[in-house]
Amino acid sequence: MADLSLSPRSALAPFLHVGHHGAEGKTGVTLREVTACALAELTAFKGQKEALATAIVTSFGIALPAANKSESKDGVTFVSVGPGKWLVTGEGVAEHDLIEKLERVAGSLAAVVDQSDARALVEISGDKARAALAKGVMIDLDPSAFKIGSAATSFAVQFWITLWQTNDAPTYRLTVFRSMGRDLLHWLESSAAEYGYQVR
Repeated sequence: MADLSLSPRSALAPFLHVGHHGAEGKTGVTLREVTACALAELTAFKGQKEALATAIVTSFGIALPAANKSESKDGVTFVSVGPGKWLVTGEGVAEHDLIEKLERVAGSLAAVVDQSDARALVEISGDKARAALAKGVMIDLDPSAFKIGSAATSFAVQFWITLWQTNDAPTYRLTVFRSMGRDLLHWLESSAAEYGYQVR
């Protein structure tokens, strides 16, 4: 039975089946939807990237990450998703004022688009998380190539994802547009089934 007790922001509530699935007696992967999280897209205006970077450091204490990188501090994460463009997430206290703060800091330097209700955000972790992801993403996920702070926007199966690693467990976060959330979940569950997986 689907767990409908999740946040109203949930993009996946009708499709999440909390509990253990796949191979019996093993839990190589854990999946959960991240709902208590604000998301925004930040795009620097032409010629304003350096000024924007200075403003972000001053206000968030975070250096805007270079291509294929992410940076985090105090519940806020900036993920590079293209030239002069970042996906920004805010959790905990940061969730409540992220968009307002970004708009205030960006001013005439960048455009801020609230993505909180437009995207699905899923976390995958466990000792088999890397193996499960490797079945569908065209990224070298070997620890020597993809580690904490690494990020990528890549085609996965039949849709585009933004992926970044948050710790050495390993734990990864993936986001897609809300309309693709069900497909993302189905792919992750299929990839994780042979290792046994827990949905939280």
